Amino acid sequence: MSVNALPELRLESTQHRPLSGGLTHNTTLLTRSNGTLWVCKRSLGRNQSGLKTEAYVYSLLTPTRFALPVEFHQSETGPQTLLRPYIEGTSITDWAALDIEQVITLLKRVHQITHARHGKVIAPTGLTLNPAKHLTATWRYFRSRTAEHAKLTKLYYSLHPVLQAHQPCFDQLCTFTLNHGDFHPGNLIVTPAQQLIPIDWERAHFGDPAFDLALLNWHGYGPIVDSALQIRAIALYTQCPAEQIQLQKRVICWSLLRLFNDYLYLTHNKLTVEKVSRFEEELKLYLAVLN
Repeated sequence: MSVNALPELRLESTQHRPLSGGLTHNTTLLTRSNGTLWVCKRSLGRNQSGLKTEAYVYSLLTPTRFALPVEFHQSETGPQTLLRPYIEGTSITDWAALDIEQVITLLKRVHQITHARHGKVIAPTGLTLNPAKHLTATWRYFRSRTAEHAKLTKLYYSLHPVLQAHQPCFDQLCTFTLNHGDFHPGNLIVTPAQQLIPIDWERAHFGDPAFDLALLNWHGYGPIVDSALQIRAIALYTQCPAEQIQLQKRVICWSLLRLFNDYLYLTHNKLTVEKVSRFEEELKLYLAVLN
């Protein structure tokens, strides 16, 4: 990872064409002076530490085939900028269009990178994961900012005791994996050689592998949370029946928390996603599984 100032970017790179951006950055394809194509990501301000996190993750990925040379630039007043080589390939909108065995093999390789504590990849400090506490912290931030206060208050109070009741599933975790944090089909590139390459590591952290196995997908045609796909993914992730039972409980807990968090984030930032209208229905379906 190279960290330096950015003044040479305009001289060495010229805009080639825009790429699809994320919720926290815009992305442009650049041609450098040596003729190579590089992706240039600039932060939009919603997540000021995201690109720094992504740059650090690529240093952790050095032992894997997912490693890329990246350049991270930050000025005192301007946005963060991350440069990485362009990956030739296509992105998919639905899990159904991907080989789930290949997806889980990729995920298991990433999860081999571990830490004794959970939290930010640069400096993890946590010892015990607690989804119920995460839920409360998120709700305290958004409850005065949402236009759907009554509905979401009711959902929060139905969700919190369920997560709290399953806290023993998380108390036993003592090793934490490198999690992508935003693992969905759009963040996987299928190369011409049919390899899968994960991109967009802004939400990466050390935590529970079950967090990534939630496999949420707010885009495409399928459900936001596909329970059959989750069960298949868990069976591929581990062949131990006892581990599968515990993993499935934690996957459902994280699915509930992530549905709630994502809905608040999307609606608060007025980000249009067609599946938002299905949020409440899917949340209640998963609550019923754990109740």
